[in-house]
Amino acid sequence: MATDPTVIYICEHCFSVDTTPGQCPACGQPRVECDPHDPDNPCRKPPMDTEGRLLARAPLWWLVRTVPYLREQTQSKSSA
Repeated sequence: MATDPTVIYICEHCFSVDTTPGQCPACGQPRVECDPHDPDNPCRKPPMDTEGRLLARAPLWWLVRTVPYLREQTQSKSSA
């Protein structure tokens, strides 16, 4: 079975990354599935305000994955 090359699995505790799901070998926590999309996708950039100031250092795809209210806001905007 072929896997999507953009999907990665990240440990939310120590941030180790792998291409397969399972427990993190470094700390034993389960890895979470994340899709950072292709390199040109704007979700790879950190969120910024209208004047270009960084609101967070993490890329938007990670924040949407780990901060539930951002996921809800993103989904409601895309369905509107």
